[in-house]
Amino acid sequence: MKKSVNNISEKIGLPPGSFVTVGVNENLPAKFSLYKIGPASITSEEGTELLSSLPLCSKEETLWIDIQGFSNDKMLHQVFEQLQLPPLLQEDIINTKHRPKIETFAETLLIITKRITPGHRKRLYGEQVVLLLGPNYVLTIQPPVTDSFQGARARILANQTAGFDKGYIFYMLLDNLTDSYFAVLEHLHQRIDKLENLLLNAKEDSAPQAALTSLKHDISVTRRIILPMRKFITDLRFNRAKYFAPELYPNLTDLSDHVEQLTESCDIYHESILLLLQLNSENISIRTNEIMKTLTLISTIFLPLTFISSIYGMNFTYMPELNSTWGYPLCLAFMAAIALVLYLNFRNRKWL
Repeated sequence: MKKSVNNISEKIGLPPGSFVTVGVNENLPAKFSLYKIGPASITSEEGTELLSSLPLCSKEETLWIDIQGFSNDKMLHQVFEQLQLPPLLQEDIINTKHRPKIETFAETLLIITKRITPGHRKRLYGEQVVLLLGPNYVLTIQPPVTDSFQGARARILANQTAGFDKGYIFYMLLDNLTDSYFAVLEHLHQRIDKLENLLLNAKEDSAPQAALTSLKHDISVTRRIILPMRKFITDLRFNRAKYFAPELYPNLTDLSDHVEQLTESCDIYHESILLLLQLNSENISIRTNEIMKTLTLISTIFLPLTFISSIYGMNFTYMPELNSTWGYPLCLAFMAAIALVLYLNFRNRKWL
């Protein structure tokens, strides 16, 4: 089995459909979960090494194969070969830097999307999640550590999905992944409100530039992942008769409504971060103008004093006040009076 590469550019020159994982950088071993969902019962199996052959399923049964991790090339290739997936489809699945997409291959439906995960410095980033709907199976591949289908898995283990067909299992997994985006958007909403209150207060000691940059990055990542979901669900609704039973059409409509809500929230948050950046820029301009105003007023106060001191620094011979005993203190008093008058004038105008 060939090694994985970090960048897609390293695959230049290889034939299409080459089984080379792209962007995989995982230290944890991959593991699998196997669920055989029948009309009356559900059986499950978990491990780190897949069986030599997948269990056979009748027309009334659905096999859900969930693989957590892209690091085990042997396991992935074994599953793909047993499911008889085309090489081009295999290549798309193991490319973890692939853009979100939806594809149909004969009787299979492929959705490649991302889950949103906090990473370095709590910034969000996307991890590839694959959902594949086949003739009598559902294949999901996700990164390790976090389970993208925890809610759906709990329902299956509680034997609450027995009797449902492959279309419902596929919908349930996609809906579970979609619901996880709401938690991310709620977190972004809280951060937006916090920054908005901070900027509206306009405290001089506040420095939200780093928080604004981080929030802008997270909103951009979220939009790039959620916005393609609208196309996915639209394609599912137009091709639903091929993959889903009529009883599931209302569920697809409800899923479409959820995705529309998510995309609208993304657009609103994108506009909000632009407004916050503009507000922050205006606050910086206001603070800069206040500083320049203060410096200008101080310079204005010292300008006549500098003029007077420059005159007496000329050292001309005929300057009678230089020989006066009270000349120096009178000059200082006169300069202090000028500075005081200017200061009081500025204070009355509320410039200081």
